[in-house]
Amino acid sequence: MNETIVILVNGEVLADSYKSTIADQKNSVALLANGLLPIFTSKLNIVIMHGNKPQVGYVLFRSELASHILHHIPLDVCGADTQGATGYMLSQSISNVLHQSNRKREVMPIVTQTIISSEKKYYEEKNKQIGPWLDHGKAEQRRQIYGWSIVEEPGYGYRRVVASPPPVGIVEIEGVKQLVQSGSIVITAGGGGVPVIVNEKGLLEGVEAVVDTDGVACMLAHQLEAKVLLMIVEDDSKFISSGFRINDYLHMSCKELDKILKGNTISSNMVMRKLDSAKDYLQRGGSQVVITTLEKLPSTLMKESGLWISDQNPTVDLSEIMSI
Repeated sequence: MNETIVILVNGEVLADSYKSTIADQKNSVALLANGLLPIFTSKLNIVIMHGNKPQVGYVLFRSELASHILHHIPLDVCGADTQGATGYMLSQSISNVLHQSNRKREVMPIVTQTIISSEKKYYEEKNKQIGPWLDHGKAEQRRQIYGWSIVEEPGYGYRRVVASPPPVGIVEIEGVKQLVQSGSIVITAGGGGVPVIVNEKGLLEGVEAVVDTDGVACMLAHQLEAKVLLMIVEDDSKFISSGFRINDYLHMSCKELDKILKGNTISSNMVMRKLDSAKDYLQRGGSQVVITTLEKLPSTLMKESGLWISDQNPTVDLSEIMSI
């Protein structure tokens, strides 16, 4: 039976303030697809996730600009919108590089819903800033009309904040498993999935929240019994400033990772989230976590760069898979 790899691509890899147009995003997706081509071997089951923080920001900004004539767009619908759009671009680019290399394989993007905790305590702590900056007048208007929680950032203005309850399950997980086992390259849980809860009637209901994409990647990799979790970040500066020279090859044992996390010396929230998820995934039975950038992906697949986290003798090694 083929081994499974889950690949998580940060949303900022595909879009940021310097590459925000659709043409820019398609170009970034094409670069990603070409970079991943060596992984698209028939010996490996492949699942791809992507973040959507910048993309959701664009949707919310457009919604704000049109708010005088159109309804605002709730966060669950934003998640579905960006999953569909980014999933389309990813599937098209991957299909194209497969065709150009004379490989036949189905590429299946799926809009998925992620059940998040409905415990009240998680909704009382709203600390995830989203959407465009607002002036005081518009911020108060949104607070009164939509009940938004607003925070002020001196020098910037006012911004909406929402909760980010922990993920507890993926609604479509059985369908994802079937597609993975069929040999399809599956694009799923984009942005962590559409945030939903199970209400008191046992029905699914979309909520205004942010899903922890790294946490979902860990959960998905565990549920699919993936042996490798590959994380692709936008650049290595935050890792390097935190002491991880991922521009060169760097191996770390699970014990070393645990010691670093307990030392609480990492200032970057992004780096901390990645390492926390890596630890969680490995503790659940995963074999190896590899963290790299899109630019360094080719050399990482040759085991010449990137942060490689595993025990000394992982049951599956990404570099060995690449040599199959």
